[in-house]
Amino acid sequence: MSPLTLKLFKHKKIIAVIIAVVIYFTLTYATNEQQIAYEKEVVALDTNKDGIYSDDEVNEEQKQIIEKMENGTGGRIAPFTLVPFAFFCGIFVFFTLRAVENYTTKKAR
Repeated sequence: MSPLTLKLFKHKKIIAVIIAVVIYFTLTYATNEQQIAYEKEVVALDTNKDGIYSDDEVNEEQKQIIEKMENGTGGRIAPFTLVPFAFFCGIFVFFTLRAVENYTTKKAR
């Protein structure tokens, strides 16, 4: 086996943790950016800039955008719900590296 492969297998726990953390922060950032985009769209809908969306201001397109934002509670709780997903991704990477290590070790014998 090459020295790079040995280092990879030696640090499989660290690699799995780093990948899980990267997945978590990437998905959390993407969800947060989507929520911010919805908020910007809703703020842009306020034509008289009073912060209140009265019936005369709201048309069908604006109703759809407001509904997207109101139904976006998943974006607000994403930092909590993405923890298990990232954790299982890290576990998957760890066991995949472990399986490849076992396979290459058996093959080298």
